[in-house]
Amino acid sequence: MRPPHLHHAWPQPIRLGRRHERWVYGLAGLLLLSGTGWLIAHYFLAIPSEFGDPHQASEPWWLRLHGAAAMGFLVIVGTVLLNHVVRAWHLRRNHRSGLVFMGLLAAMVLTGYALYYFSGEETRPWISKVHWVAGLASAVALPIHVVLGRRRRT
Repeated sequence: MRPPHLHHAWPQPIRLGRRHERWVYGLAGLLLLSGTGWLIAHYFLAIPSEFGDPHQASEPWWLRLHGAAAMGFLVIVGTVLLNHVVRAWHLRRNHRSGLVFMGLLAAMVLTGYALYYFSGEETRPWISKVHWVAGLASAVALPIHVVLGRRRRT
């Protein structure tokens, strides 16, 4: 039996409320900013050192900010899953672009976890690349999902 909130009559719109949207966009923006900051520091500002691989002094700070933003974003995604995703899925509204975004998010969560807990010298470079490519792709996928959803809204 379906829970009462999943019946065919949807009392609320699929679109997120303004405050909810601000949290999603704000945290997503902070993730993009901190991830891009790390990419720039790591690939363009790194200085060779006599002790090994080149690093830039701001890299750890970008990663700390990125990790904090990721924790917040995962919390807000949980709230989006409870209402927005469930309603949209059952109504078959904008679910393809939502699936693409959720797939990219899953890739980022898994690779982020792997970077923090499981990566070694051999695996870290390719896990990192998958992580930041998925992150940059999601920065394109989320706005596309929003635009498609607003076009299809009745």
